[in-house]
Amino acid sequence: MLIDEKINDLQNLIKRKISYDEVAPILGLKSGTALRNWVYRKKPLKEFEIEKIDEAFGIKDFKKQQNTSTEETLAVDYFPEVFGSCGDGKFVLSEQKELIHVPKKFFSHYSPAKKYSVINAVGESMMPNIHPKDRLIVEHWAGEQIRDNQVYVFCYNNEIFVKRLIKNVDEVVIKSDNPDPAYRTRFIEKSDMNNLLIIGEIVGLMRDMR
Repeated sequence: MLIDEKINDLQNLIKRKISYDEVAPILGLKSGTALRNWVYRKKPLKEFEIEKIDEAFGIKDFKKQQNTSTEETLAVDYFPEVFGSCGDGKFVLSEQKELIHVPKKFFSHYSPAKKYSVINAVGESMMPNIHPKDRLIVEHWAGEQIRDNQVYVFCYNNEIFVKRLIKNVDEVVIKSDNPDPAYRTRFIEKSDMNNLLIIGEIVGLMRDMR
């Protein structure tokens, strides 16, 4: 690659003009005039020289930022003080919410006809698949049939839970993922169905890995 070609590539990437005087010291030259002589001789850049120029202009970081900014995201309401319990049914409701942008790759499935929100998980009954403090992506329920063995956030007897649901003919089975016997399988009989309110299906999560 020639110097002029490299400079043109840089200018197209970072969207500003780059002078010979900026590039010359990166290559160990005293001035832009010395670099012009290099250009005139059409001396190609060596691989390590290209790498030095990229490093000086922060091209790796710039490309990483650019890839992140162009990643497809969805605007979703996040309720930082609403907790879907994965344990004892704790429920904290708050009107506080903020709009966040969630990368679409975090959704197991997505429909533009659906509404989505993000809440927080607490408790350990869905370990190892859902951890405390995970942000859970909720696809709001609109009266569809329960999809067997999928994870839902729901309200039962005025408590909120995040569990797997299985719909039988005359009951709903509530299951945890944690194999600890303390997290027993529960059942909602047909006569008690009016106390079950499904809020939505968990269709993804975000985890802070720090």
